[in-house]
Amino acid sequence: MKLEGKVAVITGAAGGIGRGIAEMFAREGACVAIADRDAEKARETEAHIRSAGGEAAAFGVDVASGASVSRMVADVVSRFGRLDILVNNAGIRFVKPFLEYSEDEWRKTLDVNLTGLFLCCRAAVPQMLKNGKGKIVNVASVAGEFGRPHRIAYCASKGGAIAFTKALAVDLSGKNICVNALAPALIDTPLNAAYATDDTLATVWGKELLVRRWGRTEDVAAGALYLASDDSDFVTGAVLTIDGGWTAGLVRANELD
Repeated sequence: MKLEGKVAVITGAAGGIGRGIAEMFAREGACVAIADRDAEKARETEAHIRSAGGEAAAFGVDVASGASVSRMVADVVSRFGRLDILVNNAGIRFVKPFLEYSEDEWRKTLDVNLTGLFLCCRAAVPQMLKNGKGKIVNVASVAGEFGRPHRIAYCASKGGAIAFTKALAVDLSGKNICVNALAPALIDTPLNAAYATDDTLATVWGKELLVRRWGRTEDVAAGALYLASDDSDFVTGAVLTIDGGWTAGLVRANELD
């Protein structure tokens, strides 16, 4: 029970990686705030966790809105009495050639994937300071470390998330608040469903991963658990890559066979 007695806010927790993190945190004893724009799915995740014996509550939020984020954090503290852990997982992505991107798609991606981190941290950090300790985990991506085709806004936002993580760790130096990031790749989630279910792509990318399989939500959740627990008290400003060895050399399948 690594998170017993802790209260964790997880954005974008109604499904995918966020839900996986919420379920694992609940199993480890945390009271979990399921923060998501999709209220119905958030309540479904809450019900699933509670049916398994965990403590959870759903909260509606638009991470791109400062007012919405402030209300959500206030509601979480009102419900659970404190806030110890923040996992910034909410994110969106448009996949299209650079010249086909609209200004609205660019701004929307950065608003959710990057400005959302700023707004959520700004609202959560004062609560962590009251407790004398806190853990912030930003879900970035390997796409923030190198270019990926047809994902210009996504790559820019995730690169910004990594830089934001390091800068905030410096700003909170001496405050007993650790700020770290996860950089997943090729995780089997609804966001990647079209690729994971494509026989050709799934097979090729599966071979490019050194562990020879796509990542699962629990793989990312385990990394989040480490960064949210006392086990990582000496870790801040770091990026934990969870990619099955993909970026170790971007090895091609025929080089392994």
